[in-house]
Amino acid sequence: MKVKRSSALAALLGIVILLLSLSTKSVSAQPGEVTLKPTDDTYVDSSNPNSNYGGQNYLQITNYNSEINSAYESIVWLKFNLSSVPDGAVIDGAKLRLRTSSVTGSFNVNAYSGSDFLNASAVVSWTELTLTYSNMPSYNTTSMDTVLVATNNQWYNWSVVDAVRDALNSTARTITMVLFDPSPHGLLSSISFNSKEFFISDYAPTLTVHWSGVVPEFPTFLVLSLYVMATLLAATVYRKRTHR
Repeated sequence: MKVKRSSALAALLGIVILLLSLSTKSVSAQPGEVTLKPTDDTYVDSSNPNSNYGGQNYLQITNYNSEINSAYESIVWLKFNLSSVPDGAVIDGAKLRLRTSSVTGSFNVNAYSGSDFLNASAVVSWTELTLTYSNMPSYNTTSMDTVLVATNNQWYNWSVVDAVRDALNSTARTITMVLFDPSPHGLLSSISFNSKEFFISDYAPTLTVHWSGVVPEFPTFLVLSLYVMATLLAATVYRKRTHR
C-alpha cells in the first residue's frame, strides 16, 4: 500500500510540475515592437473655436498672447489604436514621432496625455472630423516630455511610455496625445507638422511601442486543474500521515 501511495504522490507531483512549466514558458516570450500611424490627427484653434481642421495635411501649434491684440492658441491632437500590442506586453519604450513642414521661431513643444472622449463624457469619442476648440476634451497639463523644435523638415521624438502603459490598462486600448507649447510667442510664430493626410505617407506621425516580453494571463482551466491536484495531493499526504 505504501508503494502505491508513493507512486500516486509522485505522479501528482510530476503532473503539477509539468503544468507549471508549460504555463511559464510563454512568460519569457521574445521582445517585440510595433509602429502605428494615428487613426485621427488634427489641431484646434481658439481664434476659431467652432471650426474643425480634420483632414488637413498639416498640424499647427501657435501660442500668441498680447495686451494689445487678442490672444489665441492652436493645439495638436493625435489618437492611436493600441489593439495590435499583445495582452500582457511589458512596455519598456514608446516614442511619438512627428516631422515638421514649417517652423517660424523656436518652440519647446510638450507632449501631454489627453482624454479620448469629447468634454470628458466617456461616451462620445473625439474624431479628427468632430474635434473643435470648443468641444475638445481635457488633457493632463503635466508634460510627459519636452522637445525643442526649431527646424523645418526635421523629425522630432517624444517619449510617451507612461501614457501607453496607462492606455493599455483601459478597456478602449486607445491613446490620445496632445502637443503644445504653453509659452507665449510672437504674432507670426508657428509650427506645422505633417499630418497623416500629407501626400508623402512616410512623413505621417507615428507611435512606436516596444515591449521586452509578454506576461500572459494565467489560464482559468490551468488554475482549476492545479487547485484540484493540490487538493488531492494534500489529501494524500494527510491520509498517509494519519495511517502511519
